Amino acid sequence: MTGKKQIIRLNTNENYYGCSGAVIPVMEKKLELVNQYPDMSFRLEKRLAEKYGLSEEQVITGAGSVRIIDGIIQSLVKPDEEILSFDRSFIAYEQLADAHYRKLIKVKQTDFICWPENLSTHISPKTRVIFLANPNNPTGTIISHEELDLFMQKLSPEIYLVLDEAYCEYVSDSSYPDALALLKKYKNLIVLRSFSKIYGLAGLRIGYGFMNANLANQMKAKRIPFFLNYLAEDAALAALEDEKFIQICAEKNAIERVWLTDALQKKGYHVISSQANFLFVYFEDEDQKDKIHQKLSSEGLITCNLTSFNQNNSIRIGLADREVNEMVVRVLV
Repeated sequence: MTGKKQIIRLNTNENYYGCSGAVIPVMEKKLELVNQYPDMSFRLEKRLAEKYGLSEEQVITGAGSVRIIDGIIQSLVKPDEEILSFDRSFIAYEQLADAHYRKLIKVKQTDFICWPENLSTHISPKTRVIFLANPNNPTGTIISHEELDLFMQKLSPEIYLVLDEAYCEYVSDSSYPDALALLKKYKNLIVLRSFSKIYGLAGLRIGYGFMNANLANQMKAKRIPFFLNYLAEDAALAALEDEKFIQICAEKNAIERVWLTDALQKKGYHVISSQANFLFVYFEDEDQKDKIHQKLSSEGLITCNLTSFNQNNSIRIGLADREVNEMVVRVLV
């Protein structure tokens, strides 16, 4: 009787290497007090402000960056106003817009990149918020500091650009935007980040955002009580201090990203150059994609079928260690 096939999850965009070793002991110390409500001391917002050289009033936290995205739509977009985003981008933008009965217009990418200039012809007097994921999920592509700066110079101050940087710690391209520098220049820029990716705390749901103080205060006034759970804030504070863990994860990811991209391209697969912790692979048609997705699944390698992103011809493969990445290559002969 053969052993049960090992299942390896490459369908998510969480940190393959788990979380910092400093996190679990902190959480264990608090387990016996989980009957208590969070203390609402805003310690995480204070620490993030200190770390990034901002005022506490500019920082907001929430139960994942999606909860902050939800708050942005509620706070900024009126029923007769519009949201812009890109196709082949984070599906939550559209889902949350629909949940609040707001119109979202999806703009075409060029070469699988969310070029800001593509947005220009779609901006109208009704446009209120633009969502721009950088690196983009699921393509992993980025735009540069210069490209973003030029676009912000032209953008009406009445329109907010939400720069979603959930994967920023994985980026190795030196042209990547300095979001905090741009935040000082543009009051209509909102920067979102997450503890779900490289920090390895996806299950605890912690996201955060930087923005002008007036908008942050407006959003804080509308958020639900106890918006972070009892364990999440302490886990995030511990993870934030373990900079060595983040550095190691980023370095390993960069090495494996180059290796797997090169290996798959040499086999003839269409792989987009990524700056995140996953690879976007596209096919000529849906049948070919389904065959490859099923082939990987039959070997216990579970990748993300991007049909759920309304992208029928593509899959997203999460990066792992060399042993697992070699398994992916061996399967895809």
